[in-house]
Amino acid sequence: MRPVNKGDEPNVKFNKYSDAKPHLEERLGVYCSYCEFPIAHVPEVEHKVSKSKDGSLIKWDNLLLSCKYCNTRKKDIIDLGNKDHYIWPDEDNTFRAFTYKKGYPQVNGHYDDSERAANLYELIKLGNIPQDPKDKDKRFAMRSEVYNYARECKEGWEKVKDSSHRDEYQKMIIRVALAKGFFSVWMDVFKEEPDICEDLVDAFPGTVKEYCLAQKNST
Repeated sequence: MRPVNKGDEPNVKFNKYSDAKPHLEERLGVYCSYCEFPIAHVPEVEHKVSKSKDGSLIKWDNLLLSCKYCNTRKKDIIDLGNKDHYIWPDEDNTFRAFTYKKGYPQVNGHYDDSERAANLYELIKLGNIPQDPKDKDKRFAMRSEVYNYARECKEGWEKVKDSSHRDEYQKMIIRVALAKGFFSVWMDVFKEEPDICEDLVDAFPGTVKEYCLAQKNST
């Protein structure tokens, strides 16, 4: 899960929480703050502490971007009393909280706070694989597709990285990653390629570089 830094609260007055959307998009890119789904068409302003449980409607530190799948599952479960039972991408080193084996997210048992990570994993059903036709959750299918894209890009990279086509192909990888989303999948596939990892971190807005590039091969 991509750890993010939203920066200081914008120097504007939010009259409603949707007013924060363009500022969140600029700071974080149009990706779900939880599952990393690309949400250019349907971004939702998400309240970490539910607005129905006394969470601030417009306070900057309570707001993130979410896809409809994570937001629907999160519902109104988080209140001021249980917020600390979960990790948060704008507060914690969530990059180490989960592993992405063949693109599938799992809780990293070596993470310092694996219990809180597991709570978030369960809260948003991060590993959900739809079994019922009525379950329209597209996260698993999209993540699997992106994993295949990343693997294909990696195979191509192996062929050209020592050639004159290196720089051009490297830029292409980053463009594809930005279009397809799922930052952590790309970072896992290219974990043995530090130049690509650094470019990915720099390309996705708001990514906390020191978390993602420090000990990125550890589990």
